[in-house]
Amino acid sequence: MPESGGAPGHPEQEVLSFLKDTVGDQLAFARRLIATPSPTPPGDERAVAMLVRERLEGLGVHDITVLSAEPSRPNLMVRIPGRGPGKTLILSGHLDTKPPGDLSRWRVHPYDPAVFGGVLHGLGSGDMKAAIASMVYAGAALARVGGWAGELNLVLTADEEGGSTLGSKWLAEQGHLEADAAIIGEPCGVTSEWENIGVVSRGSALFDIEVVGTQMHSSVSDRFDPVNATVEMAWLIAKMHAELLDRLTYRPYPVGGTRPTVNIGVMVEGGVYYGVYPGKARFSSDIRLVPGMTEQSITADLERFLDQAMAENPRLDATLEMVGCSEATEIPADHPAVIALQHASQRVLGKRVEPAVFPGATDALSFQGIAGIPTVAAFGPGLVPRAHAPNERLSFHGVNQAARIYALAALRYLAPSQVAG
Repeated sequence: MPESGGAPGHPEQEVLSFLKDTVGDQLAFARRLIATPSPTPPGDERAVAMLVRERLEGLGVHDITVLSAEPSRPNLMVRIPGRGPGKTLILSGHLDTKPPGDLSRWRVHPYDPAVFGGVLHGLGSGDMKAAIASMVYAGAALARVGGWAGELNLVLTADEEGGSTLGSKWLAEQGHLEADAAIIGEPCGVTSEWENIGVVSRGSALFDIEVVGTQMHSSVSDRFDPVNATVEMAWLIAKMHAELLDRLTYRPYPVGGTRPTVNIGVMVEGGVYYGVYPGKARFSSDIRLVPGMTEQSITADLERFLDQAMAENPRLDATLEMVGCSEATEIPADHPAVIALQHASQRVLGKRVEPAVFPGATDALSFQGIAGIPTVAAFGPGLVPRAHAPNERLSFHGVNQAARIYALAALRYLAPSQVAG
């Protein structure tokens, strides 16, 4: 069974007592965050950022800086100092969500955060407003106790769902991110909550392929031998879908044997209009990368595949355009931040949570990939498959569980000699 806390007078005990006394407030705050829309697109986190700031100040945390690449896209930088010099740990989450999509597919309104059957429902509940609420209360808990040194920083960002251009990426490029380690509270479950500690944030390669054919009057296409760009594109899409993964250069990640994920034809367009034989078609694809795959290697793999496909099919005329590429990040499984999370999860959940590859990409690509901060890519309440989908939800216990885990992990990381083993 999970332990209830440390010895009397110990900072762990004080932190856990505060988080026990505020369980209801934590859940209520998570519900208020969900009820405050912040979808990207269109992108505007001002209301939810103000709500977070007001709650932090009400809890006695006042060292809050707002940094914005654009006025409507605030990033909150919260500094909680310990007693004396030491390491700096970042807890980070994003303030925006995906749009709700088709409202008719929601059993409850996405901005009406209902709690029933032990479940918290609402847009952004798992991705990731429950984690934001937990970080706020974990930070407030540490601000109230001594026995630790250094700094705990909360970095609550804008625009993650839009690519982080105005959020963590901008903060990293402007030199605003500095720490010894960071933990991102993305939902870490795939089939069950609190399933793994995401030590890898998979990268992504985004690319378009254009296929050129013969544009002409469609009434006489049977009298000549024109190339139908759409048909040749369809042939290439089917070939890439079936064969590309086995043609990529990579080594399966040692934890779990994770391989790249190939998604061909996520967007498709072609032709001009009725009566016009299609002379051009285009499709977009993405590949989720494992550590070791680089923009150079994936570009070379794709160009080699296209060359071989055109040699096999002389009617195919295809060119590659790389749209963007971010390489995977990885924190060692024995890094002190990972060990601290394992210790804390054992205390709170009664089980040791093991490292694994997070299936998607997170702001670790900015924190570690740009700013050079060793970063846990994902450890937070909720399930990845429920994010970006109607009826997003998570166990309502997850809010308090996360608050306790973040607080205990921070204490252990920032003051390991002060914490019981």
